[in-house]
Amino acid sequence: MGLFLFRFWPVLIPLIVYLLWLYKVGRKATIEGKPVLRFRDGPWYWMVLASLLIGVGCFVILGSSIENSKGTYIPPHMENGVMVPAHIGTAP
Repeated sequence: MGLFLFRFWPVLIPLIVYLLWLYKVGRKATIEGKPVLRFRDGPWYWMVLASLLIGVGCFVILGSSIENSKGTYIPPHMENGVMVPAHIGTAP
């Protein structure tokens, strides 16, 4: 979850702002006795939709850019007093 929030938080900003605006307008409409706006009635609907599509695109790009996962994960370990970082390769 931390990776998601770290990499994709800019995509969530318009959605959060839109939902706050929708909440504020809904409360005002309720107080004045007017009909409450639906999600699609607001001015930022297309921006929120575009943000979600950008988020999906980020997932697709991230998924396709992952290194070759064929092989065995070898965790970090010590060899002859030298720290060898984790990598994917053939097991010894």
